[in-house]
Amino acid sequence: MGLNFRYVMLVKQADEQRLLAHILQAGSIQQLPEPFGTCLTLTFPLDDALLWYLQGSIDGAYNAYTDNRKPKYFLNKSEYRDHFPTDTSGRVGCIYLESKQIQASDYSFFSFDAATSAMSRLFQHSLSIRNWFLDLSGILEAEATFLDLEAEGYEFIYRQGQPIGATLTQDLEVKIAAEIDQQAVVAICRDYDNLFLL
Repeated sequence: MGLNFRYVMLVKQADEQRLLAHILQAGSIQQLPEPFGTCLTLTFPLDDALLWYLQGSIDGAYNAYTDNRKPKYFLNKSEYRDHFPTDTSGRVGCIYLESKQIQASDYSFFSFDAATSAMSRLFQHSLSIRNWFLDLSGILEAEATFLDLEAEGYEFIYRQGQPIGATLTQDLEVKIAAEIDQQAVVAICRDYDNLFLL
């Protein structure tokens, strides 16, 4: 089975419409039939990780439907506007969006799931995508934002108005975190695990 990394935001349930409005500024939302749910296509500023991901995506699609000649997308992104809306941006989709509210709380987890292993690694390595989630976290005044790396653990990037660097193992053992964040990140991951992983 492939990787299924996801960015996860903990925000007030009342901010769901603001979240969706911000998503629409950066892309599109499509409701798919069950069991797939909500599919996002988002445009991010181009960085090296995103460029390599999109080149691989084009190469895979190109080789699947042609005589295997390499496309010249390195030279002219305008020929691949489905992947590069501009020469400095890249489009990624389908990203699956799911939300679950914490019981007896005003907060919900919003999960942005990578559809493939390649997209999972993109989430892990793209500074552009990380910065997009940091910006969105600030706009929504999120309680926390982290990357669920499955067996590799959890990587927090934001908590209570500030970028942070905190990592936990899959078993919720704190590897790196400021003392002030340690109890909170463990509690957040425990709530998340109870909703999404059990």
